[in-house]
Amino acid sequence: MNGAQRLPFGESTEQALARATEFLRTARDADGWWNDYEVRGPGQFWATAFVGASLAEFPEGPGRSAAESAWELLRQARGPTDGWGYCPQVPGDADITSWVLRLAEALGADNDPRADEGYRFVAAHLQDDGGISSYLPQHAAPFLDRVAPRWDAWYASHACVTTAAAGLLRLPVRERLLTRLREIRRPDGSWPAYWWPDREYPTALAAEALTADAPAGDRPEAAAAARWAAARIATDGAVRTEWEPEGSAFATAFALRAVLAGRRPEDDDTVRRAVSYLIDSQEKDGSWRPSAWCRVPGPMEFDPDARQHWERGRRGKAALGSVVLDTKALYTTASVVAALARTSTATVTSAAAESSRAHLA
Repeated sequence: MNGAQRLPFGESTEQALARATEFLRTARDADGWWNDYEVRGPGQFWATAFVGASLAEFPEGPGRSAAESAWELLRQARGPTDGWGYCPQVPGDADITSWVLRLAEALGADNDPRADEGYRFVAAHLQDDGGISSYLPQHAAPFLDRVAPRWDAWYASHACVTTAAAGLLRLPVRERLLTRLREIRRPDGSWPAYWWPDREYPTALAAEALTADAPAGDRPEAAAAARWAAARIATDGAVRTEWEPEGSAFATAFALRAVLAGRRPEDDDTVRRAVSYLIDSQEKDGSWRPSAWCRVPGPMEFDPDARQHWERGRRGKAALGSVVLDTKALYTTASVVAALARTSTATVTSAAAESSRAHLA
């Protein structure tokens, strides 16, 4: 890429990442699992897969070692043909299984027989519209039917699940998913979500999936996503959301990833502002204040964006119709770690860099 240079973040970013990595490493339970959220008990498989995949962004060091340990735990959990779910007591779903596989791919463990079974599990969730559903009746009905008789909305394809699965380079139905992502992209450049109120999350994952093996000059969807995400980042570097009006580290991290996926020279200052906000808002213990709100739509609720009122923090059966938070800050902190890790190794093409190179020549 002509005029490419590393974004100059250096020591402050490295220090923030080191503190965050130590926070995450020491947040594991006695058996090595990460546990966060409280819907039906803590989300053990969910948190471990997501945090592990985030730490696997590091090529080496303690974060990488923790990610490797997470994969070893997950690969030995469940039966050989089962996917991974929220926790050991909940049926496997395509979303969390995709995050386990993203962890495996990042570690170069995607040829493991356990990963092969995971790819088959996710591919089986492909729906007629080309998207991926969270659950399949044959796996989830014995568990879900104890709560309600029908779960049509949870068995339908979900945009945010599709974006997570589309990032799996070895998934056999990946091209179908990329086509689906192009079909459901909103006119403003963003992607919708089912399980998340913040569109920054699916937008970043979609932009990254669509550009994973695309030529640098062939990124129209990512450029549109970058424009949308850059507009979401305020002058102080924060993304403000309905649930976090003072600023969401979670949404900011994924907006930053969407901007990086677009690789537009005009976004250099936006990237710097977002990174500065994230570094400045880090807590003393290395975490970021919890802001990864997840929603739990009703079993027949196909359009959660249309709901006027959401309860906060309900558990068990009462969680339906509520939004839940990563109260232990693991999901938020891991999101920021992944974004900053990508930023620290990103390259951009800027007019200033091109001018500097010409002057030096």
